[in-house]
Amino acid sequence: MTLPNIVGNYKKKVIETRLQRFYSVANNALKASESENESWDFWYFEPSNTGENTKKWYDTYLAKYWKTAKVETINDGFVVAYFPDGSLVVIKSGMDYFYYPDAKKFNKNTFATKRMSQYGKDIFVFAFRPLLKGYYNQFYKKGIQPYLAVKSTIDDDGNVKWEGSLTEADLYTDPVYGCYKNNKYGGAVYCTQIIFLNGWKIPDDYPFRF
Repeated sequence: MTLPNIVGNYKKKVIETRLQRFYSVANNALKASESENESWDFWYFEPSNTGENTKKWYDTYLAKYWKTAKVETINDGFVVAYFPDGSLVVIKSGMDYFYYPDAKKFNKNTFATKRMSQYGKDIFVFAFRPLLKGYYNQFYKKGIQPYLAVKSTIDDDGNVKWEGSLTEADLYTDPVYGCYKNNKYGGAVYCTQIIFLNGWKIPDDYPFRF
């Protein structure tokens, strides 16, 4: 095995381990918070895109329930929580979670404008929306989960239509959020779900190399 392959396999293992750990730690924190606060059914999710309001949500529902090395607020309504293992998560409104297995890949000055190009390789997208039903049963009555939406199509004029449930094949090919290289519509958001369904292991046909 060549040195690049050894390095790549090591990076994959780190990503897999940290993704699984984040999923466990985040959901244990939410369950602990629910036991001391009120049911998720009554939690207030701050829709305003300001860091101040997201920080208020974070301080109310998450801050005391997981171990962090540092927490900071950045522009555009994001709170950044750094973990002792060298990873971090960027949180928006309590609902959207952008997880970096390697905190060194995070740049707060370009996060808001360039993060889409990092999905699936440096950033893995999760969501916490426990009150959504219908197509969003992935989230209903559950904690933080890999982000999913509904199936999308794009017509010849570039208009997006959302309709129907996703198949496993759609996770790779969906035009807006599919896990493929150079996804310029919404970024490779569904890569997180692909790894999740594979037992937190990056599959052999994964489109990105590490």
